[in-house]
Amino acid sequence: MPGKRGWGWWWARLLLCLLLSLSGPWVPSSLGKPKGHPQMNSIRIDGDITLGGLFPVHGRGSEGKACGELKKEKGIHRLEAMLFALDRINNDPDLLPNITLGARILDTCSRDTHALEQSLTFVQALIEKDGTEVRCGSGGPPIITKPERVVGVIGASGSSVSIMVANILRLFKIPQISYASTAPDLSDNSRYDFFSRVVPSDTYQAQAMVDIVRALKWNYVSTLASEGSYGESGVEAFVQKSREDGGVCIAQSVKIPREPKPGEFDKIIRRLLETSNARAVIIFANEDDIRRVLEAARKANQTGHFFWMGSDSWGSKIAPVLHLEEVAEGAVTILPKRMSVRGFDRYFSSRTLDNNRRNIWFAEFWEDNFHCKLSRHALKKGSHVKKCTSRERIGQDSAYEQEGKVQFVIDAVYAMGHALHAMHRDLCPGRVGLCPRMDPVDGTQLLKYIRSVNFSGIAGNPVTFNENGDAPGRYDIYQYQLRNGSAEYKVIGSWTDHLHLRLLGICVWFVVDPSHSVVDFQDQRTLDPRFARGVLKCDISDLSLICLLGYSMLLMVTCTVYAIKTRGVPETFNEAKPIGFTMYTTCIVWLAFIPIFFGTSQSADKLYIQTTTLTVSVSLSASVSLGMLYMPKVYIILFHPEQNVPKRKRSLKAVVTAATMSNKFTQKGSFRPNGEAKSELCENLEAPVYLASSTTTPPLMDTPDDSVGHTLHQMTSGSLQSCSSSQSTSFPVPTAWGSLQMPGRHPWLHLADVPSSLSCQDPDGVKAVLWPRAPALSPV
Repeated sequence: MPGKRGWGWWWARLLLCLLLSLSGPWVPSSLGKPKGHPQMNSIRIDGDITLGGLFPVHGRGSEGKACGELKKEKGIHRLEAMLFALDRINNDPDLLPNITLGARILDTCSRDTHALEQSLTFVQALIEKDGTEVRCGSGGPPIITKPERVVGVIGASGSSVSIMVANILRLFKIPQISYASTAPDLSDNSRYDFFSRVVPSDTYQAQAMVDIVRALKWNYVSTLASEGSYGESGVEAFVQKSREDGGVCIAQSVKIPREPKPGEFDKIIRRLLETSNARAVIIFANEDDIRRVLEAARKANQTGHFFWMGSDSWGSKIAPVLHLEEVAEGAVTILPKRMSVRGFDRYFSSRTLDNNRRNIWFAEFWEDNFHCKLSRHALKKGSHVKKCTSRERIGQDSAYEQEGKVQFVIDAVYAMGHALHAMHRDLCPGRVGLCPRMDPVDGTQLLKYIRSVNFSGIAGNPVTFNENGDAPGRYDIYQYQLRNGSAEYKVIGSWTDHLHLRLLGICVWFVVDPSHSVVDFQDQRTLDPRFARGVLKCDISDLSLICLLGYSMLLMVTCTVYAIKTRGVPETFNEAKPIGFTMYTTCIVWLAFIPIFFGTSQSADKLYIQTTTLTVSVSLSASVSLGMLYMPKVYIILFHPEQNVPKRKRSLKAVVTAATMSNKFTQKGSFRPNGEAKSELCENLEAPVYLASSTTTPPLMDTPDDSVGHTLHQMTSGSLQSCSSSQSTSFPVPTAWGSLQMPGRHPWLHLADVPSSLSCQDPDGVKAVLWPRAPALSPV
């Protein structure tokens, strides 16, 4: 009986077993390849724990072929990013110490069905196979090498591929972390409960793209999507957000077939031209389809007609626009906020055929990247293809630019690494290497640790997951620009899914006078409108800017005034001095900023002058605060730690010290307060006993002038008892309260069995309290 799992689960298992049986029998170890060597269709790296990897090393094949051309950026760059991250983790003594991460990396060929077939490799170790009918030539049973157990999978790239693979991995409770799949469907935790991703969902991306479209004043647009989860879900989310926010009308929604026929993209361009007023086209498509759309637009002589806006699948990739620069010029694209990983640049540019034999596709990349052939037999007569020398270098003999998702591949591997580290810390405390509780690794437990990770990624951005396994939404906005014959993606803005407003006044200001982003062509106008360049800027008036800066100036002036007022106070002078100098310098910087910024509003070069002035002013004020407030404290902590101690304070009001010990003293047992073995008053040979002011916290003070006599008053049971003391007299008090002795010039105080404090007053009228034990000093 199926029990609680249901018939669907058992049918899925049965179907999977059938697929595995069709994928080929296991090979006896005597006939298979030795462990640790790359296989024909995968990279295999030995380790204590094995991670799976899915990358689109090749594009989709045509004419019945599973795989097509090599993808240098989307495939090789991302694959090498995983190898780079594994090397870093395995060499990190603080992350998974004495545990080595291995890998089994497969090529999805940018096709979900092929990826499904390949991913069966990850679950083979979890299914028992019957080998009773297999016999060796000698008649004995075969020695079958069971595949390594994959505990987690990094990938895939395309959302349709990730969805297909996730349906299999969840059956075997194998967690999956994607570095590029953004379809909103994958946020369904009831269907894809073992799926997580370090990139934000297209729900955020659709909202960001709607905001950009409205900012660009595009109110009539068409949408174009690749058939599949990524494209269709992305366009659906965009249409839904545009309806909710209003102001954007959809002319038509065009879908690119999964297997486009010859001439299909020409038909798509003709269909887009049917609504000629809708020149803006919103694209949710894979890079192959994007390239073919641009080629069809050029073929139809429509260069410059369409305004393209691409999703993160376009991002800042070179491949979709290579040799199509003119038709792609001006395209606005979006990409999850990222930074280039310099360490990866150094790593990848140092890869050669000799030191990178673990990547079985690197030789193919080498030929494609340097336009040469490794085999002399592959050279054709009359062709201009040269033979590779193996002395070529990436970045020197060929163009190189880091692919946009490299950071997220590294973060995905590190998320798996941090989750395994936390799991090992909890399940194997104090153990070196794996313990029985992690052999094998339980996928359900590992998923909980994955969802709980919170660390700083390779680029400094926090890596976290919400309850659905999604990352927060943060995007950079790019524009593809041509300047002086060279093309490049320029960052023109950013978008985030939430704002943190610090002040209530700012909230009120946004309600009363909300700001808008506008595209200003005034500063970059040209004689030929076709070459005009717009600047995306905040539509804010000078008055609003003055109010914003005025509030900051008010805070600075107020801080400066109080820094001046407290500069002469001994207790606070050391802190008031750096605060004062910081405020003086900050005020000077911003006072110089005001006339320069607003005085150049009519200048022809105001865009450059005002931007430079604002940037320099912000940098200077921040540097001054950092240098004068923070660095002195760091200097003391690092180079003079002996000065990093509480300072002795002085009383402002003639607060009286009753006694100061300066000579070695051993108190007799009869004077031990409350019968303790040691008197805490006399334990420290230099510790004084104090009369503390009733209006201040008991201070550490110097002994007052010994020539001053004092009158002490004791309040007890409503009666007043007073006495006077001098240097040469010994003042007797009731035995129950103790005695005050003045030998020589240094008075001291013995207390014995004092049940409460003494309320005292000196000849100047300063009230004080004498506490029986020094640690108990506190204000009245």
